[in-house]
Amino acid sequence: MSTAIQIGPEELEEIPCPYPEPQLGFVAHEPRKVNNLTLIDGKTFLSTTVAGDITPPGAPDVGFFHDDTRFLSTLELKIGGHRTVVLSSSTEKTFASKIELTTGSLAQINSFDLPENTIHVRRQQLLASDVLYDSITFFNFNQSEAELLVEIALEADFVDVFQVRGCARKNSGHYYRPVVRGDSLIFFYLGQDNVSRETVIRFQTQPDEIDGHVVRWKLKVPATGFREILNTVTCLVGGKASRAGAKSVVQGFRDRREAYRRWEQESTSFDSSNDIFDEALRTCIADFHALQIPDGDQHVVAAGIPWFATMFGRDSIIAAYQSLLLNPRLACETLRVLARYQGKEFNDWRDEEPGKIPHEYRTGEMTRAGEMPFGPYYGSVDATPLFLILLSETFNWTGDEKLVQELLPAAGAALDWIEKYGDLDGDGLVEYKRRSPKGLTNQGWKDSWDANMHRDGSVAKPPIALVEVQGYCYEAQYRMSQLLRVFGDTERADKLRKSSAEVAKRIEKSFWLSQEGFYAMGLDSVKRPLEVISSNPGHLLFTRSIGKDRARLVVERFMRDDMQSGWGWRTMACSERVFNPLSYHRGSVWPHDNSLVAHGMALYGFRNEVKEIFTSLYQAALNFRDYRLPELFCGVQRHEHDEPVHYPVSCSPQAWASGTFFLLLTSLLGIRPSAPRKELNIVNPVLPDWLDYLHIRNLSVGKSRVSLDFSRHGERSFCNVVDLSGEKLLINVAFRK
Repeated sequence: MSTAIQIGPEELEEIPCPYPEPQLGFVAHEPRKVNNLTLIDGKTFLSTTVAGDITPPGAPDVGFFHDDTRFLSTLELKIGGHRTVVLSSSTEKTFASKIELTTGSLAQINSFDLPENTIHVRRQQLLASDVLYDSITFFNFNQSEAELLVEIALEADFVDVFQVRGCARKNSGHYYRPVVRGDSLIFFYLGQDNVSRETVIRFQTQPDEIDGHVVRWKLKVPATGFREILNTVTCLVGGKASRAGAKSVVQGFRDRREAYRRWEQESTSFDSSNDIFDEALRTCIADFHALQIPDGDQHVVAAGIPWFATMFGRDSIIAAYQSLLLNPRLACETLRVLARYQGKEFNDWRDEEPGKIPHEYRTGEMTRAGEMPFGPYYGSVDATPLFLILLSETFNWTGDEKLVQELLPAAGAALDWIEKYGDLDGDGLVEYKRRSPKGLTNQGWKDSWDANMHRDGSVAKPPIALVEVQGYCYEAQYRMSQLLRVFGDTERADKLRKSSAEVAKRIEKSFWLSQEGFYAMGLDSVKRPLEVISSNPGHLLFTRSIGKDRARLVVERFMRDDMQSGWGWRTMACSERVFNPLSYHRGSVWPHDNSLVAHGMALYGFRNEVKEIFTSLYQAALNFRDYRLPELFCGVQRHEHDEPVHYPVSCSPQAWASGTFFLLLTSLLGIRPSAPRKELNIVNPVLPDWLDYLHIRNLSVGKSRVSLDFSRHGERSFCNVVDLSGEKLLINVAFRK
């Protein structure tokens, strides 16, 4: 299917910008995104209402997006001048939606009315490559012909994703009146980056009228018969589509289903006694397939939809770590892609330094035009040590010596960044402070402006040393000392082992709050501790940077009522004065945060606590569409008959939320691979009370594929090895006190 349409300058009539800023032009009064339908193919995604519409026009939570730009800001179907009635809606994986609609009573030209519930409208939307197929079929269950006036309103505001997120612009690019060409309606925009962007809508059924941005058909649907309208929407940047679209909607469905089938075949599969949990896992598996962004010959995991459909260093790394149980290839390719964009120079505009792993990479108009520093941007204090942790753990799962050899220079540069540039004031702690005027003020995972507060309500001033970042640095240096020793660099390995021990001592000295029996969230610019009880110290368990006695105290503090919402651990205890369960980071519940803390607890042997939080998160997932955990939800206390309170602009799917269950399974089942030694250790496996058995098939460890059956009998859980293919692998199932 050819997509390019040459438009001559004489056809373009420039008009003033007809669109308000998204955040200023629309205010949400209800949690619409809870029920939005989302289709994804890498950096291209569609977010609609349950009717398949993009409404209200310009709303920030809906649209057809590609390459960090919204190419369709309005898509509204009306029949007889009225909106349709939604009967049901569902999605197939993350690439197609099926929506069943009907109409109210409709006046006919020959003076009688069509009664309600006699016109059935089936709307199917498919996203294949960068093409959106919108198929609308009208079924007439009357005994006479029905004449329907079908209208579709279309708009393309071409706003940058930063505008959608609330970043106002002084000047936009050039807008032009829509061009009608044969069977197509074309919206054209020339950005401040001097790059053209076009939305090409093709109508398989020729419209009777195109009036500005409203397209009309007068359809005669025979008695007990049907008629179909098929429209396609294609995004062009610089006059070109980034990928070839399918030749037809049938081919599009075939291609997407075949691609997903291949993904399933190469990934681990799960089957349990709980059908709902199986469905939740299938949702997560589909999310990881859909969120992969191609970069050269590799893919990297995008952070989430709608705001973060791009490479995010921290998010991509953590999601890849969580999903090693599912498919280690994601981690291998994520590492390679991030190494490709590793910092090479000092650049204040991008907060770049040599060896630093990027935070975020955008390619939209505002970045290309130099209005934002995100091409790529390096304002993340934790992505660099996390990169090293992922490299080490990926080697444990894959035993891929070629990967490690290839990435050793990048690993060395990352270690140099920790040692030379991460410590801003020479105190041995890694801190952050932005240099870019358009950069992020807070550069840990809790990056909202008010995330780091003292108990008196004052916002901590940078440079800030976060406690979890010190743990990441400890773990990165400790793991790399082991890895470098394997690959022959014993001199640097010895130095890193000594350096990691010093980091552990500094964590204890600088962050331990003896009066609280807990660790400070961080230190501000004058080294004043942030004494609020937060989830940050839980990441010290994930990095194994504290002793067993301290770990026990951290676990006990997490299990108190003020940290537990009933749906998961809060980011801040509700006993704190600055707690706000509706905030982004000061009391909300983030599934990925819970999974990392729980993983750390399991490493220290606290399986019952992990089982409890796993159950809370599973019960939370039951209340979301497709049993999909969102980016976050509010930390309002759970009571009987309650549901989780939705956060209004939470991303869903979000990669590291979708990875939560995989890491929790890895933790609770005690799966510890050692592919370089051709070993797989299963240590003290535990199933939650709502799983009687779990069958795992096609688990990838090194060059082996393993099938395992876990079962629970009362309080005890067991593991049986069912099958092993590929290279030999020693599998040890151990039960230790």
